[in-house]
Amino acid sequence: MHINRFKSLILTFVVGVSTSLFGQGSSGQNFIRSPYTNYGLGEWMQTQLAQVGTAQHTYGGYFSHSLSNPATLGNTRYTVFDFGGNYRNGNTSQGNEVNDFQGGGIDYLSLAMPIWKHVNQKLLRYDSAKDQKFWKYTPYGATTAIALRPLSSMGYTYYIENDFGLPTRTAYLGSGGINMLQWNTGLRLGNSINVGYGMGYVFGTTRDNALFTVKDSFGLGAVEDAQSMVLRGMQQQIGLLFEQKIDSTYHRLGFSYEWYSGVEANTNRLAQSMEIIGGATRILDTIINEQGVTKQISMPASFGVGYSFRYRRSFMIALDWRRQLWSKYEGLNTNNTFRDRNDYTATLFINPMDLKAPNEKKMKVPVRLSYGLSESQILLQQGTDVYGLQEQRYGLGFGIPIIRRYFDNTVLTNIIQVNVQYMTRSAGGNFPKEQFITVGVGVQLGDIWFAKRKYD
Repeated sequence: MHINRFKSLILTFVVGVSTSLFGQGSSGQNFIRSPYTNYGLGEWMQTQLAQVGTAQHTYGGYFSHSLSNPATLGNTRYTVFDFGGNYRNGNTSQGNEVNDFQGGGIDYLSLAMPIWKHVNQKLLRYDSAKDQKFWKYTPYGATTAIALRPLSSMGYTYYIENDFGLPTRTAYLGSGGINMLQWNTGLRLGNSINVGYGMGYVFGTTRDNALFTVKDSFGLGAVEDAQSMVLRGMQQQIGLLFEQKIDSTYHRLGFSYEWYSGVEANTNRLAQSMEIIGGATRILDTIINEQGVTKQISMPASFGVGYSFRYRRSFMIALDWRRQLWSKYEGLNTNNTFRDRNDYTATLFINPMDLKAPNEKKMKVPVRLSYGLSESQILLQQGTDVYGLQEQRYGLGFGIPIIRRYFDNTVLTNIIQVNVQYMTRSAGGNFPKEQFITVGVGVQLGDIWFAKRKYD
């Protein structure tokens, strides 16, 4: 196959820029600024291909699959390249103080390729009067995919003041995140069962800085505690997908389980006391100096289940639940207490198919409406009361199909996906309240997009 030179340059540019940003451990990206990312590994991104919505266990089509359930790859019939990014705008408020945020970054890069196709043909009966044979066709196949995506993002800037007795202030600053290079394979075993397996390489860098200051009669005394962590490890996941056709309806039930192993954190920490007089800073003492310390840490395993109901090509409803076992998380900061995270989502798809029907003159525009409720892993204490952080997400998405025919009358499906999400986050009490609007754009480049056309 000859690759179109202009298109290959586009792909090279996208992959190169994305790999550079991801390679910086998310420090080259700016996904979030929130005090709640100063817990655990930051904000868990739950990255998914734009066309999937929140149907992370059951959505899979001719050009689409879910990153969370590798079994959905069994339904992918064509080579497809996906990439997506987002822009986020919002604020964090506490009392009369409001901090605005604008940022964004690259969500994912994914390349899926069918590697095996087979159709088992079985003769059911023969009508001798009409000289006609009736056959049963059972499809088998396998598709593999490589994806690069962020797992978590850390970004916070805030301070806490204490005006009782001697006035003090502690300022906190953090950045970075965790990414994953993922390989998934899905296997289709007939008309009803798909199985899948995936593994990934986890990598990233986080940076935390705390500055404690106190003003006395001689000047400004301060203690700075700067930490950095370089994380490496392995991820694995398995998935199942069952599908049953009843009259004009299609029912799917999907399961997934994800776990991590061999996760190591190489840490550097430097804590120093200093004195600031007249704009000059003098280091008084080094309290902690730990360089290149390697520690084993855990990352939260997760499992989930999803169900979807589709009526012909008209609409589909998908319900999902996923649980992350954060209560078993053992990180570097043992002072934080976590609970298991639960994510409940629902998505309504209108025109859910990603391939134009033969009797359609034009492919219908796919539309997605979604809602998500998350019981975050973060627990916050205020006095003797303990509060759990909760998130709500409302989403609207649609696709813009770009259909072209090539010299052999093959139909090419490219879709530009657009998603808009509104999220609120709060723990109640006197803790900060947050709201963000995220606009995401994803591009699907299907199959023979990569081939050089022979005729215009």
